[in-house]
Amino acid sequence: MLQIKQTVLLGCIAVLSFFLGILLGPELTTQIANFTSPLIIEKTTPVEHPYLGYSIPTLQNRVFEPVPISVLAPIATESAFTSYLFRAQFAERFMTGQLNLPTISDENTPIILMLRGYIPPEIYQTGVGTKNAAAVFAKNGYITIAPDFFGVAGSDDELVDTWAARFEKPGLIAQLLQSLPNYEQGNRPVGIWAHSNGGQIALTTLEILSQPIPTTLWAPVTAPFPYSVLYYSDEEEDEGRAVRLWINQLESEYDLRQFSLRQYVSRLKGPLQIHHGQLDEAAPKIWSDEFVKLLDAENISYKYYKYPLADHNLQPNWNLAIERDLEFFAKNLP
Repeated sequence: MLQIKQTVLLGCIAVLSFFLGILLGPELTTQIANFTSPLIIEKTTPVEHPYLGYSIPTLQNRVFEPVPISVLAPIATESAFTSYLFRAQFAERFMTGQLNLPTISDENTPIILMLRGYIPPEIYQTGVGTKNAAAVFAKNGYITIAPDFFGVAGSDDELVDTWAARFEKPGLIAQLLQSLPNYEQGNRPVGIWAHSNGGQIALTTLEILSQPIPTTLWAPVTAPFPYSVLYYSDEEEDEGRAVRLWINQLESEYDLRQFSLRQYVSRLKGPLQIHHGQLDEAAPKIWSDEFVKLLDAENISYKYYKYPLADHNLQPNWNLAIERDLEFFAKNLP
């Protein structure tokens, strides 16, 4: 029946083309003759999957080269340390950030990489989200380095593709981590401090590298992807409709478990330290409760501190949490 309908339709098009050619001339006749029936199924080129290059299994097989880091100018001077604006070069792109250098340091001084959570780009400035904790670490003799990420402060623009901009962050941090042990011709142990979505980036990076980098996580986002994105989508003006449409499209083309940190916990080497407040609404504490069960199943070394009255920024227990981090790094960074 379908074949008969196609034949009739094509016949009608041919007759119409003949009469219109007489009335309107040969140019229109040529255009109609080239018309392709929507009922004819053509062979198409297979759709490419550009995001697979950012999947955790793909990145696990990638070799990450160090990136050049240069100090640009001082931001502020304290008695125990000086804050500088730094710039790291990733291929043709430049990323800025804040580096704290203790007044007394040498080639063996440990470095703590600081990864902030999400902050609206319109209000972000270098150091926001990390500078308070970084100051404590610097006063206690640690070098700290906190990248701005692309698209904010003095960094180059982030990728136009929203998903690529999100997926590329763990790879960028992996490159930065490869640069830190030998910073300034040193032989430095490296640790990580991360908050909120910075925790998601840190854990994904650790799963990619599978290296024992001491890491402390404040209210980390450890929900599985893409729920970790959908959870926040109701804050958009369209109540998340655009995000849901994009994720539906991704689901039809990719196995999104390949982008979910919960699928690769076995790659973590520890040691980890996790802090979470019971009153946290931005990243519910149950995410950490579920995540540590996965750590238990894989025998990953960790400590988990719960704060019954604390919010997403661990207030009013901020001082206690940072003291515990100082103890953690004193024990785990040589």
